[in-house]
Amino acid sequence: MGTRVTLKDVAAAVGVSPATVSLVLNGKPVRISDERRAQIQKVASSMRYRPNQAARALVTRRSNMVGLVVPDIENMFFSSLFKALEDVAIRDGYSVIVANSDDSRERERSLICGVSARGVDGLFLVPALQSCAQEAALRRDVEECPCPVVFVDRLVDSGYCDGVGVDNKEGGRLAAEVLIDSLAAGARDAGKGRVGCVCVERTDGISDLRFRGFADALAKAGVPLDAECIVKGDYRYSSGYEAADRLLDAGVGAVFCENDLMAMGLRRRVEERGLHVPEDMSIVGYDDVLPRFGLLNDLTTISQNVDALAAECWSVVRERFAKPKAPARTSRIQPHLVTRSTVFGV
Repeated sequence: MGTRVTLKDVAAAVGVSPATVSLVLNGKPVRISDERRAQIQKVASSMRYRPNQAARALVTRRSNMVGLVVPDIENMFFSSLFKALEDVAIRDGYSVIVANSDDSRERERSLICGVSARGVDGLFLVPALQSCAQEAALRRDVEECPCPVVFVDRLVDSGYCDGVGVDNKEGGRLAAEVLIDSLAAGARDAGKGRVGCVCVERTDGISDLRFRGFADALAKAGVPLDAECIVKGDYRYSSGYEAADRLLDAGVGAVFCENDLMAMGLRRRVEERGLHVPEDMSIVGYDDVLPRFGLLNDLTTISQNVDALAAECWSVVRERFAKPKAPARTSRIQPHLVTRSTVFGV
């Protein structure tokens, strides 16, 4: 292992002071010629100089790191969120530490303490489902956290913590509208007049809003949503797969799944039974992250605009850095329908 190159080494090689090198490499104003500035940058690069982040943090009181705690990193939406957030953070000179709570309240609490103890400047938190049901305890954890916390996706209207999410009620409405259009296009005549939904236990606020937007739009159009056509899921592929038989046996021909993973599972089981999508069942998902992984890119779905979501998260935390005592605020990204080929007649 070689000896670490320091500012003094670069300064000696160029023949200037370490302070001058520091100012140049940090983009600060300094009274030297453009040629000299370029020389310093070239020499630093050729010597493979890397800033001492620990020393820099002592001076700036910034680690240039943020944390992201998600319920399930294997869920493609959260993986996509991490990637999008990392992309925008890197442009600002930050790195992102990601951790997985597995939707566990106790594990999440441990991670909040552990990640913040790493000296991160801010923490993005997608609250665990168990925490959504125990919000008073979660609030204590957030208020004791030494760095700013931003809720993402869930509990964004807390009032005590900045929050960034998607207008999920609008997303549910958009899903209903495309399935209503499918019925108008002939699905009802084809014997597929019943509409169903694979939804998650409504403790996180998200599923509740998606379901309300979906159900309200159906009711407004006079399309029934019977109790036997509503199947509980858990955002995982397996729960969509397991919902398929119940929905098919109930005569459902148009289904809204509250995320793309459940839509994938549902579709697989439908096709295992020798049926076809969308001829025998129309399916609408939610997230629009599958194309990012090269998977099932023909799914009609509701896009959460994950890049815009990540950009807004970053904007909110940067504003919190600048105004630490400002009131908590909530931001919402508008979803949109992505029409592909899993809805009959649309």
